[in-house]
Amino acid sequence: MHPQSGESVRPDQAAAASAHSLIDADGGRSGGVDLRSAVAGLRSVVRESWIRSLQLLGSPANARARDLDAFEPLAAARERSPLQHVLPVLDRLLVEPAKDTGLIVAITNEQGRLLWVRGDSDTLRRAEHMDFVAGADWSEGAVGTSAPGTALASGRGVQIVGAEHFAPAVQLLSCTAVPIRDPLTGLAVGAVDLTGDERAVGPHSLALMRAAVAAAEAEMRVAALLAGAATRTGGPSLPTAPTNGAAAAKVSALGAHRARLTASGIPPLELSGRHGEILTLLAARPSGLSAGELALRLYGETAKEVTLRAELARLRPLLAERGLDLVPRPYRVAEGLTSDAAEVLRLLAAGDVRAAVRMYPGELLPASDAPGIRELRAEISATLRDQVLSTADTPTLLAYLELPEVAHDSDAFRTALGVLPPRSPARSRYVARIESLES
Repeated sequence: MHPQSGESVRPDQAAAASAHSLIDADGGRSGGVDLRSAVAGLRSVVRESWIRSLQLLGSPANARARDLDAFEPLAAARERSPLQHVLPVLDRLLVEPAKDTGLIVAITNEQGRLLWVRGDSDTLRRAEHMDFVAGADWSEGAVGTSAPGTALASGRGVQIVGAEHFAPAVQLLSCTAVPIRDPLTGLAVGAVDLTGDERAVGPHSLALMRAAVAAAEAEMRVAALLAGAATRTGGPSLPTAPTNGAAAAKVSALGAHRARLTASGIPPLELSGRHGEILTLLAARPSGLSAGELALRLYGETAKEVTLRAELARLRPLLAERGLDLVPRPYRVAEGLTSDAAEVLRLLAAGDVRAAVRMYPGELLPASDAPGIRELRAEISATLRDQVLSTADTPTLLAYLELPEVAHDSDAFRTALGVLPPRSPARSRYVARIESLES
């Protein structure tokens, strides 16, 4: 019997307990159980999460938190999280009131890793036995349906009650979580979670969490605007948000026909095709590129530096409006420039294949024919494929197979068949894909 099952529970708990029983009886084999029918009685947000969890993990028995310290030390993950600067706000609004109430507050990064877990001491000790501790991976790809992971996967605030958790070990807890977003880009940088008994999912819990997250996002916006103003005026930077040498701007070019540039204090800018290529290439070489090198990467053997300089003349004022200085000999952004493409390559070099797959929505500027972009695109795609097929865990491999560029890669689907359980619900879909590709 699953926790909280029985005649006295709410209908959503009865539906969750029934789904667990049907899937447990099936043993992850899909031998006579229509898995979508098994989860049909769940609330929509929970049902969608369970379907994702079954695709990623195959069975609740495979759901468990992982300590990610081997991939990135917790201290380093905390240091690179922008949420470190709003901890005082969250402590004041959530952590302090939670003490001695049986509730704890967890703050994750954008990948679902718990960075800070604070609150009631008794509940903290109970949570440790469930691996709900700082440093652990609580994404849907690790533990299935849970408030922090599902909030990030769905992009909205959620409440997960008892047996609605995908992992059996966690069903004695209930939780409410809300994504927290970068106020300038709108991208999720983490989630804030309230965990404990039924009070964690009380009628006002979601409103409380949303208010606390809104206050933290407002704090982040003020910090970003002040930092951007200081950059443009040459004034001192904000002491509460040190850059620690981080780049001042970022190019997002993966899975996009047009790259976007984000910089502190300024709304994102959609770049023209050529300007996106230029900044993507400069982000890939932080030390800079000479005029000849950059022209060759943009135009190939027929490159003329005069054509490049005309493009740079149009790009320079756009950057200046964002407090960025494009300097020559070699060409580079003086304040520092990074990109999502460079970050994926860094993660792959560090062996963090799971994080690389999560950050990779698709090929680099697929519409670009610039030689340097083609070369970088092929490097990222080939490196990612090689590491996923040779070293990735099953959930990461299955997530990789959903990428558009893998749609015709029968070898990748064969690799999945080699690691999936014999009666995994995903097997029939991959067999059909292979047969379609090879017919």
